[in-house]
Formats: sequence, C-alpha cells, structure tokens
Amino acid sequence: MSEENQSGFKVTDRRLFKPDGTMREDLPAQEERQELPPAVVLPTSPAPAQEHSIAPDGYLDEDDPNAMPEQTMFTEFLMGIASSAFIYLGLVEHPATGKRQVDLMAAKESIDMLSMLRDKTRGNLTGGEERFFEEILSDLRMQFVSMRKQ
Repeated sequence: MSEENQSGFKVTDRRLFKPDGTMREDLPAQEERQELPPAVVLPTSPAPAQEHSIAPDGYLDEDDPNAMPEQTMFTEFLMGIASSAFIYLGLVEHPATGKRQVDLMAAKESIDMLSMLRDKTRGNLTGGEERFFEEILSDLRMQFVSMRKQ
C-alpha cells in the first residue's frame, strides 16, 4: 500500500496544545500562521443589575412591570411540563424536528397533568409559586381552547 494521496490538499494540525495539555514545540512561526478573525470580546464586568424588591409572596415588587416569580426547582419543573404543552399546541418549535406541530391530545394530557398537580399541591406552595402556577395553567387552557376552535 504505497499509494500516494493524490487528493490535492494537505492537512495541517494547527492546535496549540498536545492531548496531555502541554504546548506543542513544532508549531509554525507566528508569521506562517493563518490570520484568524478577531475574537468577540465579552465585557469583563457584568452589566449593572436592576434593583428589584422581592415581595413576601415570592414575586418581585408588583409595581415593577417586569415582575417575575422566584425561580425554584418547583417552578422549573412546572415550566418543563408547560413547555411540552406549548410544543404540542404548536406555539413553539419541537426541539428535535425544528418544526411546529399540533397534537391536541398530547397538549391536553400535559395540561391535565398540570391541573392534577395544581390540585395536589394546593396550600403547600409559596404565594409566588401559587400565582405562577395559576398564570401558566390559565394561559395554557386559553391557548388550548383557541386551538380547538380553529
């Protein structure tokens, strides 16, 4: 097998480090290296955060138009189920296919699951979690009804 590569191109390893993390000695000189586009420079200090006061119910101050609920593991769990319903309602692209699909039966199952969780957790949530749960569930129900009418 002494055939030569006749494809007409040459592969050059331009990595700066060896697999063990040490610097390679056989690198081409700086002037031989291909010019790369400038890197994006991120700010070194974060942008100043807006100050918001958190109300006792777990929501940010109600006078704040951008009031958001306190982010807890429970609200993240609810958003996981709710995002499935949004996908099934065709309001969000399916992550695997990248297409919007409507599956009303699957959306109804997700909404029913949230309704069951709502009944089972009543009285055991913070005020912010209660309000978040009610808002997401009512929004999903309204979206479902509007999709059924179409």
